[in-house]
Amino acid sequence: MDSTPELSPLIDRLQGEEYDVTEPLPGVLHVRGRFSNPERIALRAAADAGDHAVAVWATSHHDDWALVVWDRPELVTITQKGATPQRWRHRTLPATLRPDAQTFLEGASSPFDKVTRPKHQPTDAARALLTAFGIEDPPPPGWVPPVVEAPVVRESTVPVAKAKRVAAPRAPKAPAKPAKPEPVVAVCPTCFMALPATGVCDNCG
Repeated sequence: MDSTPELSPLIDRLQGEEYDVTEPLPGVLHVRGRFSNPERIALRAAADAGDHAVAVWATSHHDDWALVVWDRPELVTITQKGATPQRWRHRTLPATLRPDAQTFLEGASSPFDKVTRPKHQPTDAARALLTAFGIEDPPPPGWVPPVVEAPVVRESTVPVAKAKRVAAPRAPKAPAKPAKPEPVVAVCPTCFMALPATGVCDNCG
């Protein structure tokens, strides 16, 4: 397919950086190569297109991708990393800003963002902009979502409670021996002195 004439310099520059560049739709480029941040590649490509309307897919060697749609002043960025949900940003830029402004390259929010609830959802205007380029679905052509494997649930081994040892019954204690009665000492009824074995008080005689 012949490339759009206005985009030929941009395609040449990207190919000069050893990226694989195709134009699957008129005015829509697909850039593939060894880079870690596809959003930055797509934003810079859109900026290099100047004020020409362009859409740029960038797909990294990790199969992460970004789609940037630029038709001044509207800038739509969609990113997909791994199995995470798509992240949409729709910005309306003033005449002094380009798509490769540092804030946008860092993926940070800006005063030009159209806020959605919840965050990073597509606006109707953003979807209409994609449709104007003939893009029906944000993922790049041929992209296959990664397969997310369900975590393996291992059967938990419940430890068997150890049987408590039952103490043997103790033998009954032997009854205590009765205490011996204390000896009774005979005393003299008169002086209360202890009487000798004779029974006659030595004092009172």
